Amino acid sequence: SKIFSAAEVQYGQAPFTKVQLGYNAKAGCLNLIIPGSTRGALQLVTGLGGPGSPEVSIQGLTCTIGSAVKARFIDEAVAANFAICLGAKAPEQESNVAAPSTPPSKGSAMANAVQNMTPPRVKRAKLEVSEESVCKKL
Repeated sequence: SKIFSAAEVQYGQAPFTKVQLGYNAKAGCLNLIIPGSTRGALQLVTGLGGPGSPEVSIQGLTCTIGSAVKARFIDEAVAANFAICLGAKAPEQESNVAAPSTPPSKGSAMANAVQNMTPPRVKRAKLEVSEESVCKKL
């Protein structure tokens, strides 16, 4: 089991602030733990990690589990760890570097760098041939 501190959890239309979320991987369930409560925990979602489990998505500080649960965290790293723990894919890092097989676009900095790295084309030197040397060969 893992416990995550959340700034706010919205279950349906009911908001809960300064709570904890407990995830039990073996049972596949997510529980809401309210500090100071004598009633235990409230089960929010079951069937996580199995077939037909609700979709888990992350956007900044907010993690959405299915259509009924939204959890907002204080830190994006905690939100990402929570989402990955529930089975979401890790957020992809955006990259401005083109794939190795993709040619650079005309106006990109990479295209300019490639042009600057290409050596200039070598021209053949013209030889001046005098009539005397041509006549000697004949």
